[in-house]
Amino acid sequence: MLKYLVLAAALVLAACAPPPQPDTPDRQAQGLVLPEMKTFTRPQVTPPARSNAEMVQDFLDLSFRMESGRQLASLSRFEGPVSLRVTGSPAPSLNADLDALLRRLRTEAGIDITRVAASDDTANITVQSLPQRQLQRLVPQAACFVAPNVASWAEYRRLRRSSELDWATLVAREKVAVFLPSDVSPQEVRDCLHEEIAQALGPLNDLYRLSDSVFNDDNFHTVLTGFDMLMLRVYYAPQISAGMTRAQVAAQVPGLLARFNPAGLGMRPSARPEPRRHLRRPETALVHHLGPPQRGFWPPKVPPWFW
Repeated sequence: MLKYLVLAAALVLAACAPPPQPDTPDRQAQGLVLPEMKTFTRPQVTPPARSNAEMVQDFLDLSFRMESGRQLASLSRFEGPVSLRVTGSPAPSLNADLDALLRRLRTEAGIDITRVAASDDTANITVQSLPQRQLQRLVPQAACFVAPNVASWAEYRRLRRSSELDWATLVAREKVAVFLPSDVSPQEVRDCLHEEIAQALGPLNDLYRLSDSVFNDDNFHTVLTGFDMLMLRVYYAPQISAGMTRAQVAAQVPGLLARFNPAGLGMRPSARPEPRRHLRRPETALVHHLGPPQRGFWPPKVPPWFW
């Protein structure tokens, strides 16, 4: 009799249990509602904890190489004040995150960057939001990307196979477009803003050895760090200008780092072997991808009942 009572109880519990779920369901297809993302108006920025001598090499490798290993003959950047506009259908969270990022760029990196109206087609940087499916028709699996010499998605589509989009031909940057999806999580929108605007302004390379930077495809960080702001501050120092060669820039960077980061003068360089590299994206568009191992967006895909 006891055996039958135990069996009956097990059947009742099984009937109440939730149906089995796949290990990695499609978050959009399942209609998973995520908790509201926390935002921080004053991010806790950790200053670089490495020697200036180390960061001189980091700056040069970031600024004078593409991810493919292709060498750049000269440094390219915007000269003078930088204007930025937002077009398309931006996600609701974009405006607050963008405003916070622009404040940091002005105060921490010393970049004269301001937001202008969406209708201002003279803007140096255009941030265009569009549906993820539309973006991925041209750049499959891309979370977001940045392209030179264009100011709209239509212009990018028209020129995407031309030499106009060759970063290596740039000297003084005049217009750059950042394309990001409008229908993804707030975290992904914020992370794309930080990475793409940073590369629209400054270094075009990513280095796997940089564990304290967004300029790293292993995605240890998705929000600009103290190291990143220091690199951008050097990039836009008055002593640096568009068109300078590697040798010319190398002569200025040690003095700039000593001025901007005096704490790094007494530190000894550490041994940091460069991990193996692999080419993942075309040079005409600096592309950042969704999903592991390329990106580390939070939250990961989990069954709806987990939450």
